[in-house]
Parts: sequence; structure tokens; C-alpha cells
Amino acid sequence: MTLALDDSRWTTLTTAYGGGCDELLGWLRHAYAEGMTDERLGDIINEVQHQGDTSEAMYAVSPHLLTLAEAAEPKMARDLVIHAGLIHCSSQTLNAVDCPEDLRAEFEQSAEIGRQRLMETLPSAQSFDDMKYDFAALAGFMGHGRFGLVIEGIEFFEDQFYQSAFEEPIPDA
Repeated sequence: MTLALDDSRWTTLTTAYGGGCDELLGWLRHAYAEGMTDERLGDIINEVQHQGDTSEAMYAVSPHLLTLAEAAEPKMARDLVIHAGLIHCSSQTLNAVDCPEDLRAEFEQSAEIGRQRLMETLPSAQSFDDMKYDFAALAGFMGHGRFGLVIEGIEFFEDQFYQSAFEEPIPDA
């Protein structure tokens, strides 16, 4: 069960900026009432994972993304599931903020739900980026988040693969 948006626990969670969750809660409430938009999703992810940082709030947000995906149009549903998976990836990095103990069971359960939802959408991948993000999110849901972040950083440009951590293309052989 997701952390209720009116639960006082939100007042003690911090975002990636180190602040409170008031704005984040407003965006989540609007998403439930009006549906998720690309801009709103970007705002939410930026708030809980600004430039790759992690936060306590991301552990409460990830299950909400999966819940919101249930009522979303297919493309947005896929994006919501992928972002939940990428939160799982980030949670497994060496310098990730620890998951608050009271949110741990729900967050861990969301990995199984996300994995199942993602397995349903994998056949609809139509581009390299679709496949890349699907696999990165799946890696996060399966407990291989650091590998998922490596996958997420791969780009395909002018018939060559690049990884953001390297300055040169990845050699073919």
C-alpha cells in the first residue's frame, strides 16, 4: 500500500534538494486528480533524484508511480513504470540515501509489481531507447540497479554505441 498523501510521515521525508515534500505532494495530488503529464513527471523525478542524487522521498514516490501507471495511457504508464525502476536502480548505488525502515517493505514489494508490469510492456519496445530504458528499469527491479544505470547511460549515435562514462565509442570487437 502506498504512503497516503495525507500521511504526516511526508513532513519528515526529505527530497533531493534536502527540503520538504510540500511541492512534491501537490504534484502527486494533481497527477491522481488530473492524470500525469510529461512535465509533472519530470518535476517529480527532479525533486526526488535531482542530477542523480537520491532522497528519502524517492522511496515513497516509486510505489505511487506504479499506482498512477494503472490508470494512465499506455505510453505514460510505461514511462511511470520505467521511472519507478530507475528509482530502484538509484537506490542500489553505493552512496544512495538509505530507505527509511518504515517504507522498506512497500518499496521492496513495488519491485515485484514493477517487474511484472514491465514484463508486459517489453514486447512493445520499438526503438533502441525503448529497449534501453526497459532493460535498465528491469535491472533495478531485479536488484541489479548499478548495472541498470550502466545500461541507461548507453547511447546509440551514428551507428556506434557510447556510454556516458567514456569519452570514446565502445569498440565493436
